[in-house]
Amino acid sequence: MLTLARSLVPGLVAASLLPVVVAAKDLARVFEVRMQMSKDGTRAYFDPLGLHIQPGDTIRWVQISGYHSTTAYHPENGNHELRIPENAKPWDSDVLVAVSPAKGSSFQRVFRQEGVYDYFCRPHEAAGMVGRIVVGSPGSGPGTRPFDYAPQRKWNSVPVVAQKQLPSVEEIMRKSVIHPFLDEQIN
Repeated sequence: MLTLARSLVPGLVAASLLPVVVAAKDLARVFEVRMQMSKDGTRAYFDPLGLHIQPGDTIRWVQISGYHSTTAYHPENGNHELRIPENAKPWDSDVLVAVSPAKGSSFQRVFRQEGVYDYFCRPHEAAGMVGRIVVGSPGSGPGTRPFDYAPQRKWNSVPVVAQKQLPSVEEIMRKSVIHPFLDEQIN
């Protein structure tokens, strides 16, 4: 009888932990970031441009108007300056166009590692189309450092106009969601 009890205990302990694991997975959320162009075609932007999320959450970038990408600031993406956690995998959606494959085309990514993630739109980076995501605690990784923090690496710099568009990590932590300040919104 003691042998039977010993063989059941590990299974019961494992079964009692299962709801906790499932519950934690169920808490993961999906956030939508709209990729847009102003009606007059003069401004391209992500909305929101700053988000605070938790590890395990998903960001889904949705193409609304114009043609855009979501691309991590990382040397693997055009030798750009590293602005995501050092061990995080970079992403690049390639260009999504509002009419092809279809309006509402999307790209998504699950963020598991804490830190600051800066990203840009390949066609509109020079116009300041950038965004910032803080996952959990910002830590002290590349996204928290000054721009051009490693000139010896000869990475492509973040354009000054793009630098000025990014909300501070502190503001994102305080507000959780930062929307661009625009006179008009795209529906």
